[in-house]
Amino acid sequence: MAAAKHNLIVSRGEDFSFKVTVSDGSSPIVVTGNTFKSEIRRASGKPLVASFTCAVTDGSAGEVTVTLPRSESLKLDANTTYKWDIFRIESGTPDVTTRLIYGDVIVEGNVTDISNFVT
Repeated sequence: MAAAKHNLIVSRGEDFSFKVTVSDGSSPIVVTGNTFKSEIRRASGKPLVASFTCAVTDGSAGEVTVTLPRSESLKLDANTTYKWDIFRIESGTPDVTTRLIYGDVIVEGNVTDISNFVT
C-alpha cells in the first residue's frame, strides 16, 4: 500500500493533535498491539527536530491519536517547512513496518508572545 500525502500546518508553541484511522480503504484495520512512530525533520536523513507521540485510542476501530506537544512544537522554527511521516509497526514474527502518511509540516509564527506562558 502506498503512503498517503498529507501536509500539516502547525503554529509554533501550540499543542497540536489529530486522529488517524488505519483502514484497508473500506474498513478499519485492528491496530491493537501495534506501535506507531512519527518524526519531523528538515529533510529525509537530516537530524531529528521534533517527535510526535502516537497512542492507539481505539484499536478495534483502527484509531490512533498523534500529538505534537507544545514542548516539541517550540523546537520548530517559525515560517519554515519541514518533512514528517508516520509508520505502523505490526508486532509479529517478523515485525511488519508500513509507512502510512507523509508530507510537509508548515510552521506558522505567532503574533502573541507565548515565550513566558506558564502551563
